[in-house]
Amino acid sequence: MYILKMNTLLLPILVALFSFLVGSVPTAYLLVRKGTKKDLRVEGSGNIGTLNAFEVTRSKGIGVAVLLIDLAKGAIPQLMLLIVHPGDVITEAAALLGVVLGHNYSPWIGWKGGRGLAPAAGASLLFAPLFIVLWCLYWLAAYWRTRDVHIANIAAILLAPFTVLVASEVFRYVRPHPMPDTVAFVTALFLLSVLVMLRHLGPLATLLRSRQ
Repeated sequence: MYILKMNTLLLPILVALFSFLVGSVPTAYLLVRKGTKKDLRVEGSGNIGTLNAFEVTRSKGIGVAVLLIDLAKGAIPQLMLLIVHPGDVITEAAALLGVVLGHNYSPWIGWKGGRGLAPAAGASLLFAPLFIVLWCLYWLAAYWRTRDVHIANIAAILLAPFTVLVASEVFRYVRPHPMPDTVAFVTALFLLSVLVMLRHLGPLATLLRSRQ
């Protein structure tokens, strides 16, 4: 296939752009708008994601639909690469980061978006399955201790990539195609965590102010 013979830099760029477009579909905004006529950008926390969609609409159906579609947004580019171009860590990383960037900063709704958790989870199921398992364990432990969703999110975001750094050999081999490039694999997961963490700075600031 011609696309597989492209320059090694051009293919990741094209995949990142495609993934950005997939991620940029504002699922929560569209479903809430259709179901309630409300603009999620100015309702609740203003976040275009599962939790805010549920809190604004109080509809479990909308909340579950947003979650599942956003998980699928993350998984679709990874699944396509797994089928047509498996084992290319740089291109898979480009898809991983592109889809989360598109979700977090959608051009269709004024560069607003969600916090990236659902598409990141969907992509990680194929890119780094153990990473999402580890993230969930940290999240559950922090939530059990604090009963605060945002604290749990932040704790998992901060702790998971450092655990991968320590045990990278395990994480990069427990996936559909083992990755030979440890540095690129770990770097991609750190950058993913940074993208998600940037969208949690607002809740983190609010949390710190409330505890002063």
